[in-house]
Amino acid sequence: MVWWFIVFLAVLLIGVTKSGFGSGVGLMIVPMTAIAMGHIPGRGSEAALGLLLPLLIVGDLIAVWQYSHLFFGKTPVVDGVESQNTQARAVIRRLLPGTIAGVILGGLLLALLHSNANLVGALIRIEIGCESILLVSIHWWRLYRGVQQHLMPEPWRSGLTGGFAAVSSTLAHAAGPIIAIYLLPLKLDRQLFVGTCAVYFFILNSAKLPAYYASGQFAHASILFTARLLPLVIAGAIFGRWLNKRINDMLFTKIVYIVTFALGWYILADGILRLFGRHIA
Repeated sequence: MVWWFIVFLAVLLIGVTKSGFGSGVGLMIVPMTAIAMGHIPGRGSEAALGLLLPLLIVGDLIAVWQYSHLFFGKTPVVDGVESQNTQARAVIRRLLPGTIAGVILGGLLLALLHSNANLVGALIRIEIGCESILLVSIHWWRLYRGVQQHLMPEPWRSGLTGGFAAVSSTLAHAAGPIIAIYLLPLKLDRQLFVGTCAVYFFILNSAKLPAYYASGQFAHASILFTARLLPLVIAGAIFGRWLNKRINDMLFTKIVYIVTFALGWYILADGILRLFGRHIA
């Protein structure tokens, strides 16, 4: 029951982060789910990615609906300066070419990674652990150095960001901090920031469906099993929207990154031990 509770909490956090915090804080969802599923008979860590993808897409859709009036709204140009939502739409367009290439590359890596069924559980854990540690470290490094003021010129910046985000997302649903690092220098309104993340990740997560199907990611997570968890995503989205209007998320974000960093090391160690026929209890 403890492990099921962790799965339920992770799914609830999908809605909370998608509708309330945009990206970044949702990084802990994959390690939580992978660890818990690894302790549930008949599931295993390899079920985590396939289970989460449809739920993430539903969370994206809800957030797009909640913030569509900000992202798609029409605001006139004032003194020759474009509105923030016009800039946000342009950002999505610039990210798409690199994102498409990244999804293709990530899909190929995912298929290669899962070609040996005996190593799937261990490799998935190592993969998710490394992603979690790396992305949290990048986030902390950005905070230490400050948000970049001299940015890489376009289209290189958007191309590399889209590609890296897509590969990371395809392998471990872990692109939130990458997109956050890209968007933060734009200083978008907080709610528009969340809406922009929602639109981008809906496109990205939908594009991952063929690669996940081809690599067998849905074999351990049936549609019926996934559908039973949808109410948690909806409840989390309602709660996340409420939080977005009433709470400062700085402390919450710091706590989540610390927990994610710790979970990343835990799941990485467990994955390495599983390669040698052992695992952490």
